[in-house]
Amino acid sequence: MQFNLGQLQRQSGGTFYKTLSYLKVGMMFIVLSFVITFSSCERTQEALMTVDDPQMVALTIAGGAPGGTFSPFANAVSNIVMQHEPHLMFTVEASPGAVENTRRVNDNPNYLGVTFVSESYLGYHGQDFFAEEGAKTNIRVVTLLYIAYAQAAVLADSDIQNFADVAGRKVANGAMGSGSAKTIERLTRLLGIWDEITPVFKGGNDGVEALVSGEVDVFQWLVSVPNEAMAQLAASHEIRMLNMDAPAQESGFYEQYPFYQSGTLPADAYEGKVAPVNTLLMPTLLIAHKDVPAEAVYTILKRVYTAEGLEAMIAATGGAAADMTIENAPKVFITPLHTGAYKFWREQGVEIPEHAMPVD
Repeated sequence: MQFNLGQLQRQSGGTFYKTLSYLKVGMMFIVLSFVITFSSCERTQEALMTVDDPQMVALTIAGGAPGGTFSPFANAVSNIVMQHEPHLMFTVEASPGAVENTRRVNDNPNYLGVTFVSESYLGYHGQDFFAEEGAKTNIRVVTLLYIAYAQAAVLADSDIQNFADVAGRKVANGAMGSGSAKTIERLTRLLGIWDEITPVFKGGNDGVEALVSGEVDVFQWLVSVPNEAMAQLAASHEIRMLNMDAPAQESGFYEQYPFYQSGTLPADAYEGKVAPVNTLLMPTLLIAHKDVPAEAVYTILKRVYTAEGLEAMIAATGGAAADMTIENAPKVFITPLHTGAYKFWREQGVEIPEHAMPVD
């Protein structure tokens, strides 16, 4: 079928020309509107560019394993700060634990992480197992978070009565790359029984499940009191905690590793379901890469250490953050402070030892 423009024009009685005129007007209106809109957007963009918005800072906090204490602390710090400081954006990252967090913070200029004083000290100085991979000299101290307790749990009817009885047994000792795993390795090596145990690298909820199912005979974890995974275990099964302090005293453990402390599991740790026992204690801290902006670290501490911030920290960690006092903070000042942390702690009147002075 052939399309005849002239025939269409005649049949339309001039409607075609009217339509064409309307289309022309419409197109002109659209073009004019586009020009006005574009010019308006351009002016808006110029206006926005003149606004002195704070620079966004994206940071990652390395936490821990499910059921542990590292992640609740990392999440609490993140939530408290972002609530008041929208220019600071945090991502909380799961991790096996203290050893791995020390590595991640050292290697990433926008990282903070939760770790133990032991791993922080050994990592910074390139000692112990860090000797082969090199010193982690990019890490800096920010603040103490809580005191961790070594908790070696067995079922109540277990024939394991003393810690030395773990020889020849399977022990869930925390995830590979955790401070918990390194703690039990250090102690059993000094006792001469490391080669006699079978380590099963599970922590948190996985460690609890391994103990309950019979996969392991002991579940040892270096965590806060109370701890979510241990609390669930104590609520569902009758358990006992092994005395880890006595073998540590006998073997010279505290002399070999002076960053550990001697202490006692609180009587009310798990609603009275677990008898108090002497064990190892370990201060836990927040560290940051040296290149995290000083003002960001300073702001984190300013927000967390308000009355409101500390109350939120305690609520989010089951009470473990009650250790976050100004008086306790120097317990983790064993390597250089981050420059932002140094500014904050000086303002609090805290005396900074020479070995913790900033080096940047």
